[in-house]
Order: sequence, then structure tokens, then C-alpha cells
Amino acid sequence: MYIYLAVGIGGIIGALLRYFILIWFNNLGYAYSTGTLCVNLAGCFILGYLQGIAKVNELPSWLVTGVGTGIIGSFTTFSTFSIEVTQLIKGGFIIPACTYILASSIGGYTLAYTGFSIATNKKQGV
Repeated sequence: MYIYLAVGIGGIIGALLRYFILIWFNNLGYAYSTGTLCVNLAGCFILGYLQGIAKVNELPSWLVTGVGTGIIGSFTTFSTFSIEVTQLIKGGFIIPACTYILASSIGGYTLAYTGFSIATNKKQGV
């Protein structure tokens, strides 16, 4: 039962965080995709770090699932990324669309790996 509550509460928190961050980026005058990119990259790092910490410290599954699936799962968004890329392509902005795809993919994998590595290396004293 705890795992369902953790995911549900985490989902609310993550969705609200994403919404407020996207509004903040829009109010600062950034392109609509900038907020999504930052949210998704931050989520990759945080999820990688969480998984590393969970592996090293054997955290309870309800906590890892609540934060990973709940908060980070609702904080990051592949569907919004996909729609934004589609809109860029349909608008004729091919180079920005390709840049966005590369920045999201390479940045996401790099940050997830970095977060995991930092978390697992802390325990080993490296």
C-alpha cells in the first residue's frame, strides 16, 4: 500500500514542479523547449543519482519507486519533448529540432551516467 501512496504523492509533486519550472522559463522569455530540456536533463541526473544511492545503500523499494516513478516520472516528459520536436520540424526549424534531439539524448544519457557514477563512487571512497 505504501508504494501506491509514494507513487501518487510523488506524481503530484513532480508534475507540479515541472509545471512551475516551465512557467518560470516561459516568463523569462526562453523558447518553449528550453524548460522541457532542462527539466528532462535534471531528471536524468537525479534518477541516475537515485539509482546509484539505492544500489549502494539498499533503500526501501517504496522510496525508490515513489521518487523514481512518482516524482521523476511525472517531472520529466518524453511526450512533451516529442511534440516540441514535431512542432519544430513542422515549422521548418530542422536544425533546432536536431540540436534539441541531440542535446536531450546525449545530455540525458551523460547526466544519468554521471549521477549514477557519483552516487556509487561515494560509497567506495573514490
